[in-house]
Amino acid sequence: NNADIDISKNYWPTSPIKIELISPSTKVEGIQFRNVIIKSSYKNKNISFEKISSNLIEGNINAQGKINIENEMPFDIHGSFKNISLNLLMNQAKIATWDRVNIKISSPNFNLSGTLKKNKDFNKNLKGNVPINGSIFFVSTEEERFGAALLSLLVDKLPELSSISNSVSFLVTNFSNIPSSVQGTLIINEGLISTQDMLIENNQGRASLTATLNIETDIINGKINFYEDDEIYLEATLKGNIQNPQILVGGKVFAEENDNAPRDIKKLFEEGIHSLIDKLLKVDD
Repeated sequence: NNADIDISKNYWPTSPIKIELISPSTKVEGIQFRNVIIKSSYKNKNISFEKISSNLIEGNINAQGKINIENEMPFDIHGSFKNISLNLLMNQAKIATWDRVNIKISSPNFNLSGTLKKNKDFNKNLKGNVPINGSIFFVSTEEERFGAALLSLLVDKLPELSSISNSVSFLVTNFSNIPSSVQGTLIINEGLISTQDMLIENNQGRASLTATLNIETDIINGKINFYEDDEIYLEATLKGNIQNPQILVGGKVFAEENDNAPRDIKKLFEEGIHSLIDKLLKVDD
């Protein structure tokens, strides 16, 4: 919107064509970029980007790269971004709406490459390496915190509640409403975004994430290990569409009671901990 484009070339026959684009607002696949500046040059069927900069959500992005406009139109883009809200980005792209977790990420040095030919599969040819660091904030309500405390009180009378009570208390105490740092690397290859080393930690707790996301289907398959004293205490498996995945929990807290059946912790929080308590006690509100 309201873009200015400047195209220039000096008189020397072999000199490149200079192309500069400045736009206060640009939308790409639903994602809003602000204050866009692109400085590029064209020569011998190659477009070189000396500067790509923009504000994105609450952060910014800076990159350089090149595109060859022959054959498969290969491209290579590298650069950095800072303070990007992953929640708002996915919401604008209509991928997912997350209300219970806020994530902001930065990358000091990302690289993306692939081909742009229309009759080729863009996603499956896309490759990338994106080291990231940032913050993550899990949101819990006062009712959920009260429910976790109430579950703990009921354990003496209902021992079968012990594993689910311990897991809920562990998550609420160590990760809810506490800013945590996140650090790791995203690998993009053959239509998949994956990570093997994502670390989430704060002063109360530590967790590691291993996951794979299918770009075409938005299906995620992953695992989060939550640690206590450097030992895995709780395991959470992520399965399903990224918009609303199942979060099945298990691990040491359940194995101690010879109970290895995973529990859908996300469903428990969505339905309300009080709902579980009422069902177990067989009472009305």
